[in-house]
Amino acid sequence: MNIEITSFNNTFIEYLCSFIWFNQDRLMSMMERYPIGATEKGEPVFWHINVAHKITNGHIITMDSETGKVYDDSWYYQVGKPMCLFGEHLLKDFPCKAVALVKDEMTAAIMSCFSTPYLWLGTGNDVTTFDLAPLEGRPVIAFPDKGEYDKWKEVLSCVPNIQFHVSDVMEKSTGDFQNVAQVILSQQPLRPTEAEAALMRMEEANPNITLLVKAFGLEVVSVSSPDDDKNKETCSTDKSASQQKAEDSLEKIKLAQEKQWNGRNPECHQCRLSHEGINGTFCDKLNQYVEYGKGDCGR
Repeated sequence: MNIEITSFNNTFIEYLCSFIWFNQDRLMSMMERYPIGATEKGEPVFWHINVAHKITNGHIITMDSETGKVYDDSWYYQVGKPMCLFGEHLLKDFPCKAVALVKDEMTAAIMSCFSTPYLWLGTGNDVTTFDLAPLEGRPVIAFPDKGEYDKWKEVLSCVPNIQFHVSDVMEKSTGDFQNVAQVILSQQPLRPTEAEAALMRMEEANPNITLLVKAFGLEVVSVSSPDDDKNKETCSTDKSASQQKAEDSLEKIKLAQEKQWNGRNPECHQCRLSHEGINGTFCDKLNQYVEYGKGDCGR
């Protein structure tokens, strides 16, 4: 399975982009906190990274990019590495911050984009399966999903050396919400579609447009500027220039890769039998990770 370590091309990011709140800066900051990858199918991979900043495993989520509904999940395990909390690598970076513990990685990542006094971590699985010792010495507030309050309270009360406060906010919430992130997102305005944005621009120019749309049940199909035809030739020229610039940049990157490799097989980074894995370049023929300069597989 080919997996990108960090990628904005996944259904989780697509879902967040439907909300006005999640602009480019907030999404970039979120990815810096929690590296999120993608499978070949565009499924998000939530990496669990330990305090030594090493990836232990990844939680692969199959979800709807429009509704955020999760249909299935699976795990990418690292052989011989124990499970750790999602976001555990941030504990050393924020030694004095209180921890908010949730189940879903998506919930932790989303809530970190809002102003709260917490460092958001996720279990990604049943809370009983995790070693919570890294949380010792910190104030921890847990936000169980709806229906799991009693279970989490019972389990966390037995964890030694850590005082947990278990919130019942989801048990008191109304509506079809399972976690705190869903409650917060329900209060966020959606980004207008292209047609809705075009209609708003027309309304600003002529308020009577709204009356016409409502009176005749009109639908905005497409909108073009009177200057579009004049700009077509210019745009075509600009596109060609941009395309050439992109090709030149790609060529520079390829040359840099070949210089970096310096091995017997300088094309290893382009070989169909190798791909970038979570710990470097993985050779499918050798069935192991290979270091730059040591990609001798006899091809």
